[in-house]
Amino acid sequence: MDREIDREICGWIIEFLVRKSTDEMLVKKLIQSLPPLSLHSKPRLKKMLLLHSIKSEILVGNVTEKILDHLEMIERIDCSQRLRIPDSMKEAYCAVALESTAKYLAGSWNRYNNYLDAVNRIWRGRIENLEKSKTSKLVSEQLINRRRQVEAAVGDEEAANDLIRTNTRNNALLNLRLYLRESFDLMGPPLLEREHGSVSGVV
Repeated sequence: MDREIDREICGWIIEFLVRKSTDEMLVKKLIQSLPPLSLHSKPRLKKMLLLHSIKSEILVGNVTEKILDHLEMIERIDCSQRLRIPDSMKEAYCAVALESTAKYLAGSWNRYNNYLDAVNRIWRGRIENLEKSKTSKLVSEQLINRRRQVEAAVGDEEAANDLIRTNTRNNALLNLRLYLRESFDLMGPPLLEREHGSVSGVV
């Protein structure tokens, strides 16, 4: 029983640090030093850690396919909790998928092969599977339209140049920041902060 309580408190501490600490190295060290937590039974904490990972990536300007993985996992958590998938999440997913593909078009001597690999991996693989599932809320009209644009750039130089001229990286970073802000707002304050407020109210 005490061990279960300790794990619960550890979860509150991790969530509080993820939300409130500005020292990224301290957060990482403390997370590693705390006892293992069953994230499968703690959807809120698991989501918080995934959001933190996304935040860490964009703080250094990284937009990678790893973020697509995280957004897909967050969607599954939200759906399991019967939470609405916000438009900001769909837009962020679409923007990251586009940047993860379009970045291969510019400045690479082997750009066509690299771009085609990304199209196959992301749009004809990952996203096509989401479309076929008929269950993912990440599949939006915008995502479908972007897929047409991506596919057109495979064999059309003008379409490829249009994609190169689009600032897909900054657009992805902006959309991710907007999603993170909305997501943290919807989750409310950390549970440790709420508990402290409840105790203070009683005292």
